[in-house]
Amino acid sequence: MSDYFACTYIINLPERKDRRKAILGELHRVGMPLSPGRVELFPAVKPKERLGFPNIGARGCFLSHYRILVDASQKKLSNVLIVEDDLMVSPDLQRYWTTILGALESQDWGIVYLGHIEKVPEDCKPQLMPFYQPVITSHFYAVNGHVIPRLVEYLEQVQHRNPGDPLGGPMHLDGALTMFRQANPDILAMIAYPNLGKQRPSRSNINCRWYERLPVIQQAADLGRMLRDRLRA
Repeated sequence: MSDYFACTYIINLPERKDRRKAILGELHRVGMPLSPGRVELFPAVKPKERLGFPNIGARGCFLSHYRILVDASQKKLSNVLIVEDDLMVSPDLQRYWTTILGALESQDWGIVYLGHIEKVPEDCKPQLMPFYQPVITSHFYAVNGHVIPRLVEYLEQVQHRNPGDPLGGPMHLDGALTMFRQANPDILAMIAYPNLGKQRPSRSNINCRWYERLPVIQQAADLGRMLRDRLRA
């Protein structure tokens, strides 16, 4: 994968060492270790105000993805893969990658969701399928180079509109991606069949539960998730 994508950006808050360790392990397992200019950590944005977004975490997530795309646009990258640090890579990814790569190279794709929570046949042959419905989650997706400038411009406008604007105001990133796709129907969006990346159960900096703000209970919650993940493995 790191040979096909011009750069893979991994979004991670510097203080979330637990998530950094987990995602680096996931990517190393599929042959994508950190490599300057190819596979890089991107320090997540941590704003102090929500400025119309649902909450501060949602704005931080939005700005992190936005700034990655700005960086990719300035560098004129041919494409980018964006990964959030709670990604759990499917064990089938390496086995299916040759097929997925063939699908990417044979189509003028715009946005590809390799990881998602949409209901798709899990027992079908691996493929990328056009998808026109809203997609919830943006933890493992790629954007083609010819789409990046248009997406950057759209996300810039979102930040300056009022919440609830019919053209798209401040919102969660996955909602903004959906509205961008709806406003640009010529851009081919696809999702992977089967899903190639789930989200790891982990304390969220976007929708943090009230009890996770207490340090001792927060540590206990993290430990509980870790044990649960091991039992599921």
